[in-house]
Amino acid sequence: MIDTGLLSQFISYYATLVFIMNPFGAAPIFLDIVEKLHPWERRRLANLVTMVVVALLFLVAFTGDLLLKLYMISVDEFRFAGGIVLLGIALHRLEGHPKTQTPDPRDAALVPLTMPLLVGPATMTYVIVFAAEGNRIALIAAIVAAAATVWAFLLAAEAVLRFVGRSTMRVLMRITSLFVAGVGASMIHSALVDWGIAAR
Repeated sequence: MIDTGLLSQFISYYATLVFIMNPFGAAPIFLDIVEKLHPWERRRLANLVTMVVVALLFLVAFTGDLLLKLYMISVDEFRFAGGIVLLGIALHRLEGHPKTQTPDPRDAALVPLTMPLLVGPATMTYVIVFAAEGNRIALIAAIVAAAATVWAFLLAAEAVLRFVGRSTMRVLMRITSLFVAGVGASMIHSALVDWGIAAR
């Protein structure tokens, strides 16, 4: 029998990670990076990006508690700061700022595409917070599912862009940015509420 609570958390984690990582915005950037490469090289780079995304997020999920203790930061303090970061990144995306690239496509596939565009401060903040206080099993499953979604978008980037067009992809990126801003506001609100309760 499926644990509905666990499933609900998984869906919530997965949806938020996909919104934050934004494969809609990563797809055209990936195409710009690999446009001169052979199809098999594109697939290999998509595989590499996905593996690095999973490795980085697993590392953050399993060491986040230690990092918080090392820097003597509470979950509420990190959640508050992370909410501000999420809001900042969402606003940056809504303004449509261009992304930077490096000349070598193999280097650009990791920096800036994998990090910080896919696994940036917002993604790491979300994973650390919910690894510390949420259901870690649901979070790990959501990380794998979100990375698989990114992989699928990278492989299908050319077909998706040809079908919907770059302008539609930009609209989708802005829509997801609104949800990211909402997650950031929710994290800030939760931290303020917890601080208010603790102060009483």
